[in-house]
Amino acid sequence: MRSVRFVHAADLHLSAPFKGVDASDERVSTALVASTFEALERIVDLCVFEGVDFLLISGDVRNSRDKSRSAELRFQVAMVRLAAAGIPVFVASGNHDPADGWSAGLALPETVRYFSTAAVEALPFEREGERLCTLYGRGYGRAAETRDLASGFRRSADDAIAIGVLHANVGGRTDFENYAPASMGTLRAARMDYWALGHIHKPEVLSETPAIVYAGSPQGLNPKEDGLHGCYLVELGHSGASIDFRPVCSVVWSRVAVDVSECAGIEQVRDVLRATCDRLRAQADGRPVIARIELTGRCEAHEELVAGTAMAELLADLRDEQMGSSPWVWIDRISDRTTASLDIERLRDSQDFRGDLVRLVDEIAADPALVASLVADIKGPMESSVGSFETDLSPAELLMRARDVCLDLLEGEA
Repeated sequence: MRSVRFVHAADLHLSAPFKGVDASDERVSTALVASTFEALERIVDLCVFEGVDFLLISGDVRNSRDKSRSAELRFQVAMVRLAAAGIPVFVASGNHDPADGWSAGLALPETVRYFSTAAVEALPFEREGERLCTLYGRGYGRAAETRDLASGFRRSADDAIAIGVLHANVGGRTDFENYAPASMGTLRAARMDYWALGHIHKPEVLSETPAIVYAGSPQGLNPKEDGLHGCYLVELGHSGASIDFRPVCSVVWSRVAVDVSECAGIEQVRDVLRATCDRLRAQADGRPVIARIELTGRCEAHEELVAGTAMAELLADLRDEQMGSSPWVWIDRISDRTTASLDIERLRDSQDFRGDLVRLVDEIAADPALVASLVADIKGPMESSVGSFETDLSPAELLMRARDVCLDLLEGEA
């Protein structure tokens, strides 16, 4: 049996908006706007350079509700380039680009085939007159596709190689919409040699035999989609699948917790953050990084960190410094989760006012509803006095922060 080589990509989300990130630096906003298009160009580069047999796209080429003509134009250009290289493309539409979604109606080359949305469609792939494999796929007719589409897949007995292409939620993952829900058992029962899946934005091989693979999005779209993103270069034959992940993203998101418990002051915290940025830069393999950093630990630097505008000034200084390096690291935010360098266990057992305070806070913390109510009662009058403000601290964290501030003040009076 002759093998086939292909690229499996998914969730391109061309021209997707990037929300929930501070992109006030023009270099950051420019990089994000260009990133999804650049990822597509790198996928095409990979297909052409490797001389693959075809490209599979498992849904969500673009966000049809955004009505982006530029997204369709860039996709058309990419498809024309692949057609010129003799590389066909097979697409199963997903919840963001269903058949009933908006389209500019731009003509695509005949080498681009969209799978039917009415039923599972089998499309043969031939090379030099020989049928090498059959591609089975089904797209979304509408965005909210809640039916089990995977159950309609079955390989034919005469298939040398069978590949399934579907945009689906396998295993009912709660962090993504439960569209086209499927189980591993259903996928295995279809007897495909390779499942090219889309919908989950992080690359993941769910099974090696048969190969059941999420390509992930080629470009991370928000801070939760951290790490390198790309597509898979696959060779599939009688001995199974050889699956090679290829990063194509332009920007890498990173979320990291940094223990600063050994830091005696804010300058030492700054040094630790500089080292962290250097590490993130190295891990990104030459790509710019957008980072969210969480400071943790019980440390002497805590009192400085919570004083006045110290955190805002630290963030501004580090941004200026790190954006001057190549590749740059943009610190989207620094969240302070440090606590005061206090011996809480000792204080809890003490019989003075400080011990009473710790024990009282323990009692309040045991009732999350009470904590949330107290925070709301305090926040209301504060906002009416100083205006609306936001915090990334939970009510429980705010309670502990207030406890530590009070203990700091009491320690100073001791």
